[in-house]
Amino acid sequence: MADIDETASRHGLGAQLWGAVKGALIDEDPIAATRRAKLQGSRAPADAPATATAAVDTPPAAMSPMAAALMAQVLSKATAYTALTEKLAPLETIVVDERTRYQAAYALIKSSRSVDQVVQAIAMQHLPALEAEAARFAAQLEDKERQEIVARSQELQALTTNIDAAAQQVARLREDTEARIQQIEATVARDRERQALLTREIDAKRQELAGVQRQFDAAARSVAQALDAAKATVLRYLA
Repeated sequence: MADIDETASRHGLGAQLWGAVKGALIDEDPIAATRRAKLQGSRAPADAPATATAAVDTPPAAMSPMAAALMAQVLSKATAYTALTEKLAPLETIVVDERTRYQAAYALIKSSRSVDQVVQAIAMQHLPALEAEAARFAAQLEDKERQEIVARSQELQALTTNIDAAAQQVARLREDTEARIQQIEATVARDRERQALLTREIDAKRQELAGVQRQFDAAARSVAQALDAAKATVLRYLA
């Protein structure tokens, strides 16, 4: 039953990601939204020294709708790291200093979670979850390509063949009656219009799918960077 539920959840994510590309609104559950907001709001440069302090954190770039949905899914499984982020969220408006906030949040879970477990959760659970979603998205994109392009390509090929045959038929029938020729030419004209339409649709769909792939790649990079930054922050403040 758990496998069935997980499969359904993954199919649901695919629809969410595709909907984000299409400009649809994505409603995140409160816990996932809190985790994502915390991850975005508390990132620090990965290469900053562990002893360095900053007076003002530079706000991170906002995630795209696709990246937000992807991050929510990547953090949807309860781990040592999500346990920490859940404790961090209520402290946002209470504890201003980020280091103190992390230490206070960790104090609430340290009896059951070590810093190593928090770091390993990011590296061994959340990042692999991102890779799994990337693989699933690639399969969904391939399905979309089959749905949107292959059928049109087959019809285009058939129409091209029909048009060539019709042109030869016109040449043979020209000696018969002008009326018959005009009838066939009218059919060819309609086929040519459809041919041009299909050609434009195929080009448009190819561009759309290429754009979707670029958006997903950008979203995946954004999530990976966010997770790397979160890992660095945990190590800097808690290790």
